[in-house]
Amino acid sequence: MINEYETHSTLNPKLWIDNEMQPKVRIGFIKIAKAFYNFLETNAPILDIVIIGSSANYNWTEHSDIDLHVIISYSEVGKNMLLVKNYMQTKKSVWGMNYPLTFKDMPIELYAQDSNDVLNSTVGIYSLLTNKWINKPSADVISIDDDSIEQKVKPFKFEIDKLDVDDSHIEYKIQNILKRLVHLRKSGLDAEGEYSIENMAYKNLRNTGYIERLKQLEKQVAVGQLRMEMMLDKHPTQVITMTKPASNHHDHVAKVLIMHITGQSKLEPTGWDDVVSKMNGVTDPMGQWKHPGKCTMIPTTDGAITMKNVPHPVLGIDDCGDCQMMHPENQYQFAGRNVFEIPHTAQYQTLIMQIQNAIKNGSKYGK
Repeated sequence: MINEYETHSTLNPKLWIDNEMQPKVRIGFIKIAKAFYNFLETNAPILDIVIIGSSANYNWTEHSDIDLHVIISYSEVGKNMLLVKNYMQTKKSVWGMNYPLTFKDMPIELYAQDSNDVLNSTVGIYSLLTNKWINKPSADVISIDDDSIEQKVKPFKFEIDKLDVDDSHIEYKIQNILKRLVHLRKSGLDAEGEYSIENMAYKNLRNTGYIERLKQLEKQVAVGQLRMEMMLDKHPTQVITMTKPASNHHDHVAKVLIMHITGQSKLEPTGWDDVVSKMNGVTDPMGQWKHPGKCTMIPTTDGAITMKNVPHPVLGIDDCGDCQMMHPENQYQFAGRNVFEIPHTAQYQTLIMQIQNAIKNGSKYGK
């Protein structure tokens, strides 16, 4: 199936000048692609770095993705092609969750493409290494076939197939996929409307049941959280002893954090180090951006915390005892300079509820 669309008369001016990529933009994309290549942890050499999709065609919009592909030979990675493809899809997913890069509000999507993959000959493909067109697009029409749609669909199907309700990061992964699906459809409708490649990819995911599976899984996780909240609200005095034996560290952390927040016993730097260690956390100013789903201690200069591009709520506790539940896309100000973050995911929901109930009902710990 091939669809044809009306297009712009010029390529996206954010990226191109007279059909050539802006030099600084090209250098920046090469640096990003090489960082992604290092992340792949493979000895297969880079054969090329290319840009494809609407950002290399005349059907771009301000919401278009920048599809940046590192070309390697899968056969030099391993003999089992299925394992190699799954490995590359997994690496793409993990990179996307940890490094949500954008350029002028356009998401940068990275992928390791096999050199044997054959794309539709009418798709614009630009080599960053040679600074030349491999396939030059037409300004009159753009043709898109099923292979191009499948290129968009395949990563989503892979990620949804791999979702596990018992994964401690399940909430983050679901919200990350949903956010990307919303952007996928919006960018397509803005570009060519109902029959854009992005909207056709979205319909493919919907018609094959993947979007419904994702929504049902989101509902299942949400119901599990509500049941836990109802249990804790019904038995608030049992909060500290409800966790399983394997969560002894969480019990200790809950106790010291509650006493810190309520002013019974302020945590000193060594105490914070112990909390971070027991929670398997990290100290990094990049926080949830770099370590999604992990507990993080964020050193700041002014106590300001941003939740931009963080898909899940986070409980923040600073060194002064200020405690706030932070929500995605909002800005927060703390009294202290160091803020400990506990992500509101399945792994830490009981701990967070322990802290919230103790604050609400009064801490039972003595000084």
